[in-house]
Amino acid sequence: MRPEQDDFSVPIPNDPAQTASHHQTPTRYALTGEPSTEVLADEANHDPARRLRVGAPEELLAYVQSTLGFRPTNSLVMVAFAQRQLSTVVRCDLPEALHKMLQSDTLESVTFFDFGITETQERQLMELGKYLGQLMAREPSTTGCLLVYLATEVSVSDPHALAVTGTVNAMLTAQFGLQGIPIEESWLIHHDQLWHLRCAVTTDCEIQGEILGAPESTELFQELDPQGQTRWRPQGPAQKMIFPPASSAGSKNTAPTQELLEQRPKVVLNWLQRWDDHLSHGPQMLHTDQVAELLSAIEHPRLRDAVLAVACFDLKTSIRGMLALEQFPNQLALVSGQQSNLQDGLAIRGCLLGESERIPDWQRIAALERLCHQLLPLADHLSGGGVAGMLVWIEWVRGRGSLALDYLRQARKHFPTEQVLISLENVLRHGRVAAWATRTESAWSPRHAA
Repeated sequence: MRPEQDDFSVPIPNDPAQTASHHQTPTRYALTGEPSTEVLADEANHDPARRLRVGAPEELLAYVQSTLGFRPTNSLVMVAFAQRQLSTVVRCDLPEALHKMLQSDTLESVTFFDFGITETQERQLMELGKYLGQLMAREPSTTGCLLVYLATEVSVSDPHALAVTGTVNAMLTAQFGLQGIPIEESWLIHHDQLWHLRCAVTTDCEIQGEILGAPESTELFQELDPQGQTRWRPQGPAQKMIFPPASSAGSKNTAPTQELLEQRPKVVLNWLQRWDDHLSHGPQMLHTDQVAELLSAIEHPRLRDAVLAVACFDLKTSIRGMLALEQFPNQLALVSGQQSNLQDGLAIRGCLLGESERIPDWQRIAALERLCHQLLPLADHLSGGGVAGMLVWIEWVRGRGSLALDYLRQARKHFPTEQVLISLENVLRHGRVAAWATRTESAWSPRHAA
């Protein structure tokens, strides 16, 4: 059974019981404008001529893939709706209990077959559902949600897989409901087959077990990812980090940060201007002296924060904000001709946490990403950890926590004592999501990196 190929969108059903009582043709959802890693902008902010519509499951998967930047596997994907608009996309690993219960040779699978969900599993799933529900509820425009369970290792029978996933889904759905987020539909996808978890007729449903086509073959995918950047990109880091050789570590005298700022403010200003120049004009050929200046700034945590502010906003905002936060002395104000500004200070403090009200310049952050990948192999033991930390930070504020965590694992092996990496690890391990990624107006889009 396929959705009709009509040219209109159908509102999301408001009564979950309707979809549970009998099987319905999958609802069509309208997609407006450009996708972002977390959300789509409001319909009013985009050209109506670019209005795109989602009807087939492959089209929704195409939206998920182009939005996340990779094709998710072994994942639980949540797609939020804002009325008839596709909105937030969040991915996490498939719950471990579910992953094991879908494999016939595991103790968890046998236990479920005999006794059902254990108390420990139930408690863990309820905690997960509560956290994810709260996360999805952060965007006030969210009116409902679709859950997609993408399982890559399923060796139990189809009825057993439906029973297991359906039980897990019921627990998560209940927790989402307590957060005010109704689950409109829930899908299980394995071996390129689609199963609806909320269909009363279960395995007798005509759609159950339907073979899915490739998301990349849809017209929607061509619209959202015309260059096919995510076509062959598996779940994992968008780019492997290339670290400096271990032999680059050695003794090096670095002036204390405060002494540098007070006694050599012109040098500091030149470093920041160098960063601003590269971020403003895109990729450039790096000369040896430029590399030294760019990396010298990263050796100092306060200057590294200033560089992030330059990337998020501009050089003037960075200097004025750092003066307001008392991170720069008056000597910087004199040589730069800038004065302290409290609003810029608040913007910088928020940008470092990915939560400022002022919207960041994602094009400049994309330029920062490219420049950091250029600089990392040329860095030393003093600057390499900071450069790697900025790459982790970029993926985190984009809302791509899985990629940020993968980068973090790579970087920690090479820079185990780097404080910025330790701080980012604490953030990622606790599942904290950057506020930018949860707001429509500030969320990143893959096209920002084009």
